[in-house]
Order: sequence, then C-alpha cells, then structure tokens
Amino acid sequence: MEDGKNTGRGKMSNYYARSLNADRLAMVYETELPRIRRYLEAETNFVRSALRPTDNVLEAGAGYGRVMKELAPYAASVTGIDISPDNAAYGREYLAGSPNCSLLVM
Repeated sequence: MEDGKNTGRGKMSNYYARSLNADRLAMVYETELPRIRRYLEAETNFVRSALRPTDNVLEAGAGYGRVMKELAPYAASVTGIDISPDNAAYGREYLAGSPNCSLLVM
C-alpha cells in the first residue's frame, strides 16, 4: 500500500514477533473468560468432528501449536507452519508429547 501501512513482510514479521509471540498467545489462550473459552473449544471441536484417524492435517499460522495438540489424537499427522522461529521453538516443547505433530518455520 502506498500509505506505508503494509510495506512488506519485514514490518509484519516485526509486528508479529513483538505482539503475537508464543508467550503472549499462550496467555490469551489460557483465559478463564467463559465466552472466550467456549469460542476456543468450538473452534477445535468443529475441525475435530470432521477428522478421520487417517487424515493428515496442515495448519498455516500454527503459532505454538495449541490447535495442533488438540487435533493430534484424532489424525494420522498434524503439521503446522509459522513464520516465527520463536513460536516454533516454544511449540516444539509444547508438542513434545504429541509424536504425530511437527512444527516448521516458513
């Protein structure tokens, strides 16, 4: 855009690293607010209800793997991609108990 608000991946990845890093995402998803908790559960229940044990799942913008971990017991494999090396590193620890998950940086 000519107004400078969307000048390329560099600025977006700086915003992403600063504002949407794994630690902040985890804090958001650990909410006790009932309305938010219901939304997060409905999000994964919707996808989970359509999965078969032989399915391979790809999640783009996987963050640290919150959704991946919830879907892992219901799919053959779950692969997530994210642009943040920090999110992927955090996610690899978070997903350590889910052997059918892999989290990659693009």
